[in-house]
Amino acid sequence: MRCVPPVMLSCTGTCRKPLRQYNAVMSKPIVPSHADIVIIGGGIHGSSLAFHLAEAKAGKIVLLEKRHLASGPTSRSGAMVRPLFTQTVYVQLVSESTRMFESWRNRVGGESGFVQNGFLRITSSLEQTVIGGDLELTKECGQPYEIFKVADLPSVAPTGTFNGQELGILFPRGGYADPFATTVSLASSAERLGATIVEGVQVTGIETQNSAVSGVQTDMGRIDAPVVVNCAGVWSDRIAHMASIELPIEIHRTPTGFFRRPEAMRTDGPILSDGVNLVYARPLGDSILRAAHFGWTPDRSDPDQFDETVSQTQVDVLRCGLQNRFDAMKQSISWGGFSALYDMTPDGHPIVGKMRDVSGFWCNCGWSGNGFAPAPAVGKCLAQMILGSRSDIDLSVFRWPRSGGVVPRPDLQWVDRSSRK
Repeated sequence: MRCVPPVMLSCTGTCRKPLRQYNAVMSKPIVPSHADIVIIGGGIHGSSLAFHLAEAKAGKIVLLEKRHLASGPTSRSGAMVRPLFTQTVYVQLVSESTRMFESWRNRVGGESGFVQNGFLRITSSLEQTVIGGDLELTKECGQPYEIFKVADLPSVAPTGTFNGQELGILFPRGGYADPFATTVSLASSAERLGATIVEGVQVTGIETQNSAVSGVQTDMGRIDAPVVVNCAGVWSDRIAHMASIELPIEIHRTPTGFFRRPEAMRTDGPILSDGVNLVYARPLGDSILRAAHFGWTPDRSDPDQFDETVSQTQVDVLRCGLQNRFDAMKQSISWGGFSALYDMTPDGHPIVGKMRDVSGFWCNCGWSGNGFAPAPAVGKCLAQMILGSRSDIDLSVFRWPRSGGVVPRPDLQWVDRSSRK
């Protein structure tokens, strides 16, 4: 009998405070009095931008992080790298990021934890709306893939059970990274190149004069700066508001579950991205499988006070999706999990570029749970734009306000439980 998942439950407004209260300020950080460019946010995007600006010798670069590097949603990212999208810009960005991951030690320095074991999408059809991507576009961008019919799928996923007309699309250059290590190595390299990374300092205001940025106020003092870049992730709408800019970003909570890897699944294969059962799974060390949903589950949350746990109902939904694909998962023990946050825009696309109404104020936010893999390349392109050059990859589709013709990301509603109670 096929497993039928229980109803997902959303936050009722009584969410407890986070388990951990961060105190990054062991001693008072030193905040520079001036900078050429201030970056707000020490996640993957802020750290990538700092690295690329420092590499380009863009002047005095200061990155401000209110807790510590990768202390927000970045560190909880699935950190998957795969080139399957319907828009050219995403495939180009992930392709460039993949090249960086493949040569990380030489290109950036330090470790990214990149494991290039492939990415396998299971699907019932090769239609774009079903797989959430354009295979011809993938091929045009130089990313290889191989299609497996149902009879051949056990050769790449030997412990899986496949049915009917199911197909597999294997992207051999796909994989996953360690999001914390990736972020820290980018920031460390930025420091070696001359950037200043300040942790434990909170931005309290953005100063403007004549509709142009003039400085940043923090709880440790003021920084005079003509350029400010908002990479604050789930806090980015609040940072933008300080500059009198309103961004249509909602913060939603999303669960991830941990399961002990059954003995039959101890051999690492490609990341399983199951478009039929709407769940993905990848290894987390030798003993754990990490699983999460496709898409997003509407669950509005406060990034400073939200329930970081995963409920039993949510664990059961994830387990059900895995059991429908792997019989061995029926003997797997749940090891709990956590909930992270997505900074969601109405169309699922990020907001990247300079803000029209405030000169010198830039944004890179609203990635809607899809921001890790593009981040190394986005940092390079955004640095080029800030410095007045033409970016290697055209990011104009992400400008705000949107230009005409931008269609919503197709996989936004793959897991839409907004009608369930």
